[in-house]
Amino acid sequence: MNGMMDGMGVWMLLWGLVGLVLLALLILGLVWLDRLLIRDTASKDTTSRPADAEAPEDILRRRYAAGEIDEDEYLRRMAGLGQR
Repeated sequence: MNGMMDGMGVWMLLWGLVGLVLLALLILGLVWLDRLLIRDTASKDTTSRPADAEAPEDILRRRYAAGEIDEDEYLRRMAGLGQR
């Protein structure tokens, strides 16, 4: 009977370690998913832009000055930006 109990103790220890590993993997997966979702929602924030990014009005002025768009297009787009 003593031999059987020694074998059971090893199996109990092994299953305990497997359980701890699974728990650690679950926690790591939840942390990874949380960071992924936070990063994803932060990247969809359209109210802020990088400090070095041009404002939309400046881009329109530059395109109008370069002759890429005509006056009607410039005025229409500027009015559209004013409605935001």
